[in-house]
Amino acid sequence: MRARPGRLSTAGLAALILAGCGLAWPIAPGTSAGGGRPGAPGAAPGTTTPVAGLATTTATASPLAGPASPISHPPGLEPATCDPQAPRGARCSTLWVPLDYSNPNRGTIPTTVLVMPALDRAERIGSLLVNPGGPGESGVQFVEEAYSILEPLNQRFDIVGFDPRGTTGSAAVSCETTQGLDHDLGVDPDALGSPPREADLVATSLAFADACELHNGWLLPYVGTADAARDMDALRAGLGDAKLDYLGFSYGTALGAEYASLFPTRIRAMVLDGDLDPSISFAEESIQQGASFEASYQRFISQCAAKSSCPLGANPDAAVSSLLTSLAAQPVQLPDGRTVGRGLALTALAAAMYDPTSWSLFYTAFAQAVAGDVTALVAAADQLEGRGPNGYDHSMEANAAINCADHAVPESLSSYDQMASSIEAAQPRFGQSEVYSLLTCAYWPVRGAQPAPLHVTSAPHILLVGATHDPATPYAWSQSLEKQLSGSVLLTRDGYGHTSYLFSACVRSAVNAYLTGLTLPAAGTVCPTD
Repeated sequence: MRARPGRLSTAGLAALILAGCGLAWPIAPGTSAGGGRPGAPGAAPGTTTPVAGLATTTATASPLAGPASPISHPPGLEPATCDPQAPRGARCSTLWVPLDYSNPNRGTIPTTVLVMPALDRAERIGSLLVNPGGPGESGVQFVEEAYSILEPLNQRFDIVGFDPRGTTGSAAVSCETTQGLDHDLGVDPDALGSPPREADLVATSLAFADACELHNGWLLPYVGTADAARDMDALRAGLGDAKLDYLGFSYGTALGAEYASLFPTRIRAMVLDGDLDPSISFAEESIQQGASFEASYQRFISQCAAKSSCPLGANPDAAVSSLLTSLAAQPVQLPDGRTVGRGLALTALAAAMYDPTSWSLFYTAFAQAVAGDVTALVAAADQLEGRGPNGYDHSMEANAAINCADHAVPESLSSYDQMASSIEAAQPRFGQSEVYSLLTCAYWPVRGAQPAPLHVTSAPHILLVGATHDPATPYAWSQSLEKQLSGSVLLTRDGYGHTSYLFSACVRSAVNAYLTGLTLPAAGTVCPTD
């Protein structure tokens, strides 16, 4: 299972000192633009249909007790207690939404909502819903962590963080134990030409899908983006807003675009930063994303090589490549029993690509790993995948469930081998990880959908933001989405790193001006990176 490139990085908002690693890392760089693993076409909810050519390994049942079923609770908002990390003045609620919008009698499920009331009540515009991406990331946690960046918008907006269905609380997707997820993330994705590694990938993907079905089979058909967009409209109505104001990052752009296609006339203002392209297949999305990560890696390496004292030496690419080869041949055993091989090191390498301002830390971390100390790399990979002292949050499992509900994937193992072979020369580090990450969804119990471009014509002007060298959401995706959302305007940031609002004062100024005053930047505007 791959690192989940595509959720918003909150890098630069704060620094966390990770126990034992001696390095300050930015807050979790985050998850996949398309970082999940969607489902086998033709599979009905509640069944697992193996893909042609894949082994039919039986998963070992996890001892987890996942959510049992929806409950009978009236839909709508009700007050709830905020957690201790909420900023002062926050109000928290539970939003109860129908499990199945086509059959509301099937019961409801809860999602979590945090509201930071507007500071200038006399000039209040309304509520601004915020989504950090993933899919699978907590909007509540994002508002808690990113509040200092969002505070200027809080002058005139109630800032609203919400957890999309399946991500948190009693209806969160839960599949495997911490030990099981550690194994999943540690699997070596470089399986092409290696039957044992490919067999491990296949067995791991099948076991994960089976475990998710075992614990969440009733929920998995109802965690897709279309259902989450309907939840967002229910939240808008529950908050008392006639129109939606929305700021979405990474996967949050897919959620916003879906809302625009379903409810185009209910939008006041919408900003989509780090755009996904709904018109391409999940396989093509993964291949294009791998190419973008590879391009960022080349920049990562060249900047270190240009330093007079690069921690990785005169040839940093050779140092990183040698480390990956060494960990593949002889993984490192940690005192807690975890095994660190090439798979986990590649996850840490993907984490580095999100934020160029963190690269000096990653140079040191990889240099330490070359010298035998992998502690900092493990800390970076754990941040990316949501692993803390008490195990994993639900973001990785929710990421898979949402992506699998949304997308179709190839049906035969030979298709994956062919894709991996076709890109191996151009993407030697990230290509196989991206391609074989789709395998879990080949066993998924819910059928994913084929791609379909949007044709949104009656929404107000939507502001898109794309970075020219975004590793997780390539700039071409923003250009494509602009054509699918009639009247939208694309604001460009020239630079590296995932999403742009956190990296550029110019972008923040333009976005804030549009959200508050509905003033769009001129077409063709290009902002620098700070």
